[in-house]
Amino acid sequence: MRALAALALLLAGCAGEGPAPEEATSTEPAEEIAAAGEDAPDTRVTQAPAPSPVTCSQAEEAIFSCKTASGKSIAVCGTPDGKAEYRFGGDTAELTLRGGEWASVPYSGGGEAQIAFANGPVRYVVFSRMIRTNFAAGEPNNPVFSDGVIVLEGEEVVALQTCDDPDTLAIQYFAAEERFPTADDLFTFETGRADPATAE
Repeated sequence: MRALAALALLLAGCAGEGPAPEEATSTEPAEEIAAAGEDAPDTRVTQAPAPSPVTCSQAEEAIFSCKTASGKSIAVCGTPDGKAEYRFGGDTAELTLRGGEWASVPYSGGGEAQIAFANGPVRYVVFSRMIRTNFAAGEPNNPVFSDGVIVLEGEEVVALQTCDDPDTLAIQYFAAEERFPTADDLFTFETGRADPATAE
């Protein structure tokens, strides 16, 4: 997967809301509720939707996924309706956002892709970075990779969760291009905070 992501980076050269709760059917027939009059208590209940997994289902296209050092999972999934969702959580999704837009830029010997989802004034920017760490002439590039999500309120960094997973699926460029409108520039350059300490 990394080889494909690296190739895509060189060739380029993770407001919406979660689903609305479903309203359960009434515990009494509609006729009985109507006959009881306006003063009768409403016995209908609203149930929360069943917890949904973070990972993409077989019916969805995986655009990005990983597990973070905190044990939480991040996924960006292309949904069957042609849209996409950002999901974050443990065994089940604690936050789900729809919509989003994406951007990518090339770097010398690498590049970066980002997908941003808005939740009011807060943006969740999923990123995949590849940077070179060796600039000596004739020497190998020695690229390093970093992936994760950075949370911004305005320009302020609220949180940074990096991927700590050998099975990380970096942002899939072609899938992102098909699912999201493209921004002219990256949403933030603060993702450099995720680079390993050995990166120059």
